[in-house]
Amino acid sequence: MQLKNRFRWGLVLTVFVSINACTNNDIDPTASSITPTKGSADFTKYVAVGNSLTAGYADGGLYRDSQLNSYPSILAGQFSTVGGGAFVQPLFTVAQAAGSGYLKLIRVPSLADPTSLITSIGQVAPGAVVGGTAAAPLLAKFTDANQNLGVPGIRVSDILTVGYGSTRGNPYFERLVANPATTYFQYMSDNLNGATFFSCWLGNNDALGYATTGGSTPLTPTDLFTTNFTAAINKLTEGSRKGVVIGIPNITTTPYFSTITIPLVLAQINALVKPTTPITALVIQTASGIRATQAGDLLMLSNATDYATIGSASVGTKLGPYGLTPTNPLTNNVVLDAGEITALNASITTYNGIMKAQADAKGVAYTDPNAVLSQVAAAGGLTQNGITYTSSFIQGGVFSLDGIHLTPAGYALMANEIIKQINAKYSATIPQVNSASYRRVLLQQ
Repeated sequence: MQLKNRFRWGLVLTVFVSINACTNNDIDPTASSITPTKGSADFTKYVAVGNSLTAGYADGGLYRDSQLNSYPSILAGQFSTVGGGAFVQPLFTVAQAAGSGYLKLIRVPSLADPTSLITSIGQVAPGAVVGGTAAAPLLAKFTDANQNLGVPGIRVSDILTVGYGSTRGNPYFERLVANPATTYFQYMSDNLNGATFFSCWLGNNDALGYATTGGSTPLTPTDLFTTNFTAAINKLTEGSRKGVVIGIPNITTTPYFSTITIPLVLAQINALVKPTTPITALVIQTASGIRATQAGDLLMLSNATDYATIGSASVGTKLGPYGLTPTNPLTNNVVLDAGEITALNASITTYNGIMKAQADAKGVAYTDPNAVLSQVAAAGGLTQNGITYTSSFIQGGVFSLDGIHLTPAGYALMANEIIKQINAKYSATIPQVNSASYRRVLLQQ
């Protein structure tokens, strides 16, 4: 069967409206009567260790406004009420504010066409060009002293890798180091000089890479995760330095995995083809063989254009309609199947257990991000400061346009949960922020 029309999940448009962000450290009005105190912790110099969530990555990129609304930046603003000092981030300049490039919303898309009204803002913060004109430009360098050490894409398994910051390594790390042989562990160590408090949100990418590639990218082996995370936490807690470790959230409840659903795709197919007998399942390739989709299988937001070719005999194996016959199944990397989800969740549980055990052993605070995100994903969502937040794509207000990373409001919600755990662990009374003062995804028509 050949579908005559493709689904309209296009990602490239030429018109967009501006999404203006606000950086706001307004204190939660419910806490205005509480005198801020630092308890047994010292926030004089705060250093944040982690990956894209720490860097402030959002909307599929890292840019100046997203950096200014990173959760470490929000935390540092609240730490200033209890003696915290200045917080230096590797900001893109105003002239290069688009950073690595990112996505912008044009207007609210329909459920049947969830990504059609999103456009890409190109990179305007290039450094050197690597490997000729065909290679992507590197990002503008920032090699000064730094307190936000978040590197998008980094895994716990990467922190001791020599060459990770080379021109063929991670471009977000390459921009931060002068010597390409510098490991992330060494970079972290160099920037801990004088630090009195830390946050550590590593580990997400050790699971996320597996999830977003349909199980094609291996999960980090437990022994390697244990070895590297132990090395990191030992360094971070040297001299009895206090801090907070943040765990890995439930990945599959994000809009990245919940927006384009199998029932939605099937409804589109049946509406186009109008078969005598409705098509009730897609056909997918899994590690254990080819089968029809079943409960628990998930599609991914970034593969929208691939799903738009379902039914075409000119893609895949070209032996019958793509995704609708065993001779031309959806490839393994574009579907996270139920078996892969079981393996993913088991590894996340293991990784979180390792991190919490290390935090407990070192006497530092631990934050479970699901304390917030599970409420966001639940029926009715989470209401805070008069705003109800949900896990729905765009309208939910928590997740940015890439469906994985957070909006400024989402980072504010996470910062508040981190502050709760810091206050509980160190008998502090650091005020939370008013999450309503932070931008969600704007719904402009």
